[in-house]
Amino acid sequence: MTALTADTLPTTARPLGRRISTIMLLQLTNPMTLVGWPLMILGFIYVLNLAIYSLISTATSGASAVGVNGGVGFIWVYTLVMAVQSVNQTFPLALGFGATRRDYLLGTGALFTLLSAGYAALIATLAMAERAVDYWGIGLRFFDTSPDFSWLELFLGSLLILLLFASIGAATASVYVRWKATGMYVFWAGLVILVVAAGFVLTWTDSWAAVGEFFVTAGVLGTLAWSLVITALSSLAAYLILRRATPTNT
Repeated sequence: MTALTADTLPTTARPLGRRISTIMLLQLTNPMTLVGWPLMILGFIYVLNLAIYSLISTATSGASAVGVNGGVGFIWVYTLVMAVQSVNQTFPLALGFGATRRDYLLGTGALFTLLSAGYAALIATLAMAERAVDYWGIGLRFFDTSPDFSWLELFLGSLLILLLFASIGAATASVYVRWKATGMYVFWAGLVILVVAAGFVLTWTDSWAAVGEFFVTAGVLGTLAWSLVITALSSLAAYLILRRATPTNT
């Protein structure tokens, strides 16, 4: 049996793709958290809404509800929560296993991009199914947030929203990983001040009408496309913060 020495051990680094896939597998150690529970809860919410809408339709002699239900927004919020939990729980573990911060962020980003794409495709497909059954005849528009959109438009809109929430979650978690509770207090206080200041400036300059006109002109997908700026800034913030974080910070 040949003993391994420093001269016989492999000296070349693993390929980047393999390092990224390792981080993704680490994140998927408990698939129920990232895939199972969100789908089960979303299904439960849908069935519950279906029952409520059916009761309303029966009580109103077949009249159907009007407008978007909005229940699908659960998966957007849950994506943010998943990002927060994943970064908090797996970052110190990944560094303990010898992963670099860059590989960790690339792997985590790749995983949440794939998850977001999967959820967006599911939402768009279920929206088409709702249309096929005429919203069950009771006006339950749970997944179909815009009946004028095609499958691709629904997919892109959902994808952009999910990526936005995932990036915000990752950035928020990175603040806690590095600075703990103190960082969170400063972060939320600063965010509130920024929002209030922006509202004050818009009011002082009478710019609310211009803001409304911008959103109307851009349309739904155009407005969501601008969210990529926030997504990119949040992702960059997560990288800059975590690149100096250590397991002792967590």
